[in-house]
Amino acid sequence: MVNNLETLEHELLAIWREVLDIEELGPEEKFTERGGTPEHGGRLIEKLEQRFQLILHLPWLVAAPTVKEQAQWLLYRCFPGPPAEELAQPQAWRDAFAQRFPEQAEEAPGAPLPPVVFLLSAARTGSTLLRIMLAGHSRLFSPPELELLLFRDMQSRRNGLMDGWSDFKGLERALMELRGLDEAQAGREVARLLESNCSTYDLYSQLQELCAPRLLVDKSPSYPLSRPALRRAEVWFRKPLYIHLVRHPLPCIRSWTACNFDQVLYGPPRQAAEMDWLLSNENILEHLSGVESTRRTLIRYEDILSSPAEQMARLCNFLGLDYEESLIDPYQGQRMTERLSGLVSGDKMFYKKSSIDASALQGARRLAEDGPITDETREMAQSFGYEHL
Repeated sequence: MVNNLETLEHELLAIWREVLDIEELGPEEKFTERGGTPEHGGRLIEKLEQRFQLILHLPWLVAAPTVKEQAQWLLYRCFPGPPAEELAQPQAWRDAFAQRFPEQAEEAPGAPLPPVVFLLSAARTGSTLLRIMLAGHSRLFSPPELELLLFRDMQSRRNGLMDGWSDFKGLERALMELRGLDEAQAGREVARLLESNCSTYDLYSQLQELCAPRLLVDKSPSYPLSRPALRRAEVWFRKPLYIHLVRHPLPCIRSWTACNFDQVLYGPPRQAAEMDWLLSNENILEHLSGVESTRRTLIRYEDILSSPAEQMARLCNFLGLDYEESLIDPYQGQRMTERLSGLVSGDKMFYKKSSIDASALQGARRLAEDGPITDETREMAQSFGYEHL
C-alpha cells in the first residue's frame, strides 16, 4: 500500500482508465460524469479490492466520487486510521432513523400474501452465513438481499437504493434462479419491472408463485432500521415467520470497521456500528413483542458456529420442515452466491472461507482494541445472554 497521495492518485487513475476505457481522465473528475455505471463500479471495486487488499462497497463511489477523494480516503483509513471516537448518543441516532423512515399508515394493497420467512438481524451478525445455510434446504428459497419491504414500488426502490449504487443484485439473482435467466436477461426483467413501476407487493406475489411450493426467505439487514417496514410485514403477509439472529456486539463492531461499512451507513465507524446493532435489535424486539410466540424465534450466531446441526434442526422444527444434512454444508451446491457485475451480495468475508469457521467464537469477548459502549448496548447484550462486555 503506498502512502503518498500523488503516487496513489496516479495508480487509481490508471485503474479508472482501464475500467472506463478512457485515456484522458483527471483526479477531480467524477466517476459517473465520465460514464461510470453501477456495473462499471462493480468492476472498479473488484480491482481496487484486489490491489489494496481492502473491503470496499459500491456506495463508496457515491460518497467518494473522484480519484482525489478516494485517494484521500484510503490514506485516512490506512495511515494510521480513524481517530478515537466519543460514545454514541442513541437518541440522536433514533431521531435520525425516524426522520429517514417516517411513520405512515399501512394498508394491504390486496389480500394478505402467503407466509414468508423474514430473517431479521443487525448488520455483521452472520446473516449471510445463515441465509446460505437455509438455501440448502429443498423446501426453502433463500436468495440474497431482495430489498423489497422498505419500498412500495420499484421506482421508490430504485430511488432508495441510490439509483442502483446500493443495489447488490439480490432481485436479479432470485429471478435468474427462478426463471432460468442469465444475468443480462435478469437485468432486462428488472428494468421492465422498473419501467412499469411494479408494486413490491405484486413482486412479492410473483416471487412466491415462482418459488412455490418452497417457502420464501427474505434476508435484508436494512429492514430492522425501519419500523414502518417491519409493520408492513405483518400487514402484507398472512402470519409471516420471523428468525431473529443476534451476535455479541463487540465482534459486530470490529467486523463493521474492518469491512469499512461506514461507506454504507455514514458516520464515525464505531458509533455507526454500535448504533446499527442497538437500534436494529431494539426495533426487532419491539416489533416481535406483538407477534405470537409460535411465529418468532431467536438464534445466536455463536450457537450456529458451535453446534450447527443442533441449531439448524431447531430452525427446521420452527419452520415445520424435516431436517436436511445440506443445511450445515453451506459451501456446497448452488446457493445463489455468484458475483453479478463484479458485485458480491451479503458478507464478503463469507467467500474467503470454505467451511463454517468456529474460530470466530473467540471474538465474543472484550479485546484490548475495543472502545467503550453505551449502557443501553450493554444491557441489551446481557438480555441475550452475552458476557465479557
